Amino acid sequence: DAVPQRLPRAPSYYRKSDGSYIKSPLLDRGYKSSTEQIVPSSALLVICIVGPMIVQIVLSTWTADAVAARLYSWMYALASTVFVVDIIKRYCGYPRPYAYDECDYDPSTGDCGDDVDDAFRSFPSGHAAMSMTSLGHASLCLLGAARCGHVARTSIVDWGPLKVVAALAPAGIAGWIATTRVVDGDHHPADVATGAAIGALSAAIFYFRYFPDVFGPRSHLPRAAIETTNDDDDDAARETASPGVSLTAAAAAC
Repeated sequence: DAVPQRLPRAPSYYRKSDGSYIKSPLLDRGYKSSTEQIVPSSALLVICIVGPMIVQIVLSTWTADAVAARLYSWMYALASTVFVVDIIKRYCGYPRPYAYDECDYDPSTGDCGDDVDDAFRSFPSGHAAMSMTSLGHASLCLLGAARCGHVARTSIVDWGPLKVVAALAPAGIAGWIATTRVVDGDHHPADVATGAAIGALSAAIFYFRYFPDVFGPRSHLPRAAIETTNDDDDDAARETASPGVSLTAAAAAC
């Protein structure tokens, strides 16, 4: 691995007169295996892959031109998040809330036993980062495809705000997944907040690399399609103007 896992000494409050150590209550929660958690790792993978794919399939029926751009931006965002989060986890080596229980902490020596890697991979939260990347990206795709910034002149009711709320539902699910990591005692609140921020930033960067403003007039089209349309309009304008230019030149020659 390019970045080795940092394994600091397990934090303790202080050493008692008998030579043993006092545990920190922030790291003394009971260990929960993945199957006991509210959102296990297997469920996270299903949510982060199947959910966005369903969104892509549904949206492809309306805006087929944008399918490739959506898939590219989603895959790049998810890959970048996984890469960045893994590097930070290894570099920081921050203990989880159940670090003592998972690393087989010995109060008499103040040291951990075996299997300590995962106990020091709390910061940032991978669940929060991955869910916010995939589901946040899905919300951006829904916002753009719904053209929430376009107000129909013939409509009596403005459905834009309701579209925004519905499109943000996947991001709301990602927020719920992030909070379960604190409830399960698998991460500290700062781990979850940082992971969610990384995921949201990655989703936004790669989405807007391929698509314009979600509230713009052409939010449902990828940038490549918009640029092609603009080029075609410019060519048509030049062709329309060319007969007049030719007549002017002919008159000047006479």
